[in-house]
Amino acid sequence: MSLSPIIELQSVSKSFGATSAIESLFLSIEAGAFCVLVGPSGCGKSTVLRMINAMIAPDLGVVRVRGQNVSELDPIELRRSIGYVIQSVGLFPHWTVAANIATVPRLMGWDKVKIAERVEHIAAALQIDPALLLRYPRQLSGGQQQRVGVARALAADPDILLMDEPFAALDPVSRGALQGELRRLHKESGKTIVFVTHDMNEALRLATHIIVMDKGRVIQAGAPADILLRPRDAFVEGFLGREDLPLRLLDLATVGERTRPATTAAGSADEPIAIRDTASLRQALTLMLERHRDRLAVENERGELMGEIAVADVLGAGDAG
Repeated sequence: MSLSPIIELQSVSKSFGATSAIESLFLSIEAGAFCVLVGPSGCGKSTVLRMINAMIAPDLGVVRVRGQNVSELDPIELRRSIGYVIQSVGLFPHWTVAANIATVPRLMGWDKVKIAERVEHIAAALQIDPALLLRYPRQLSGGQQQRVGVARALAADPDILLMDEPFAALDPVSRGALQGELRRLHKESGKTIVFVTHDMNEALRLATHIIVMDKGRVIQAGAPADILLRPRDAFVEGFLGREDLPLRLLDLATVGERTRPATTAAGSADEPIAIRDTASLRQALTLMLERHRDRLAVENERGELMGEIAVADVLGAGDAG
């Protein structure tokens, strides 16, 4: 694999009228990273995504994708080679779910058999019920619609996926489920994901690399644990919320990493409530407190029992040392 970054912004600036959105920004994203841009509203996060996808051009500087200057590429071809998911899913209302997922492969001229196979594969990977494929967007819940939006972005198997606050409007349960699915998908596929959010909890839960932005500039970049334990300045520390440090540390590990052999037989009166192995330890603790349980059963994506996790396993991970 090449050591060159798959996405690179060099001394990039962008203004909208008299308002500066990005100022002399340098950004480098390695292939296979799950990079989360996080910061307050208006800090330039979404502008970065739109420049990567050639939806807008920088005033100064160079944006490179796969080593090529974006300004020298056909913007339509570039966008078809990059998955893109936004908060308002934008599904075609008069098309079925299957037809919506197949949008980009159809535009790229894939044959019908290949398209059908890909739709079936990506729907299964994102746990979209096959029965939903013949339904229309209006017949889906918000969480189901967003899942279809992610499937559509991945249908042509792009190596880069851009996501602009895709889960912001979802309820906490749907949001947590999709975050878990996205983490699993990234781990299995090795795709490069650039994800925008204003929620530091979401950033910590998802990222391999976090970039904290404010007023069009990068304030700090690094691994989630580095950002959390060693904030560069008062802005980053305030954005993190130091009083929540023990809880935020629980976002850095998954339930699957702390699973132990099950001690309670299936079907017994004391059988614990189940949680997915991709859930964060913080999500596990929340469920334990809500349901008054001291342990949870751990299941994989097929609903198979992997073991269990106890409250002691969770709380032992919240020590910052």
